[in-house]
Amino acid sequence: MASKTDNKTAAHNEDSSKKTSQKNAADTTNDSNDSQELDSLISTLEGDLSALDNDAAFSLLDHWYDALHKASEPEIKEIATNLKDLKKLLKSGKATGHEIGEILSEIGEQTAEVSSDAPKGLKTPIKKLGTQLRKIGTSLGKAEDKEHIEHIESLVETLEGDLTSIDSETAVGAIDEWYNLLHKSDDENIKEIANELKKLKQLLKRSNPKGADIGEVLILLGEQTQEAGKEAPRGIKGPVQRLGKLLSKAGKSLE
Repeated sequence: MASKTDNKTAAHNEDSSKKTSQKNAADTTNDSNDSQELDSLISTLEGDLSALDNDAAFSLLDHWYDALHKASEPEIKEIATNLKDLKKLLKSGKATGHEIGEILSEIGEQTAEVSSDAPKGLKTPIKKLGTQLRKIGTSLGKAEDKEHIEHIESLVETLEGDLTSIDSETAVGAIDEWYNLLHKSDDENIKEIANELKKLKQLLKRSNPKGADIGEVLILLGEQTQEAGKEAPRGIKGPVQRLGKLLSKAGKSLE
């Protein structure tokens, strides 16, 4: 006949076994939920991000920040910090594709690294998420470069043509476009170019602007643009410096 002690031990073991089973079941459920959330995020990132409005983007960032910033692991806290920085950058309205791309790429790298220590069921989706974030980060920078190059080449084509055939309204429109692109920059050299563009616009809006005055501003713009070209990313460096030379050339032709 079993003693009371044996019965208590058996009951305790059974209770412990039940708790372990319940914990394992809960962990499995949590992993499954996390996996579904990750799959949903990956699906969003693989879609058309331009269709994602600001509120939806901020909500997504807030959700993942809330999920990560309380983690004890420093690596995960770092991802949360970068998500917070990304939100600030997006809300500033001054973010360039390169800046956003750099943060996304960094978050992607961090996410991929974290995947190695993730539970078995989450390892693959987390790694996939990291890869997708890096991919988007890289593409944003390239897309912005492409857009800038197209703008520059269009302006180069204009400067290589007959400048006397350009009406003042078209010229002012082009100046406004470039001013809007440049004046928000934190780079002092770029701001100087924007200021000279503003001066050029004021000159062109005069009833009878002097060619020499316009030429002087164009020469300075050319010099500043060539200088800025030295610091430009590799893919843009050549077109920017070429633009600078053409601006100077156009300015000298008006002296």
